Amino acid sequence: VLNAANEIAVEAFLAARLPFTAIARVIADTLAALPARPAAGLDEVLAADDQARRFAAARVLAQAA
Repeated sequence: VLNAANEIAVEAFLAARLPFTAIARVIADTLAALPARPAAGLDEVLAADDQARRFAAARVLAQAA
């Protein structure tokens, strides 16, 4: 979840869609919204990654508004 949120936020920064100072906020908001939980297998890990990326992307859009 952390890495997924970071990748989305940094990608948005590099594309000039998010200020550098907002990267940490996107990551923190994502971590707060999606608490850690054990994963029984790869499918659960990939689902958590997808969920984190979608949430972080929404936060990027909200920051840009």
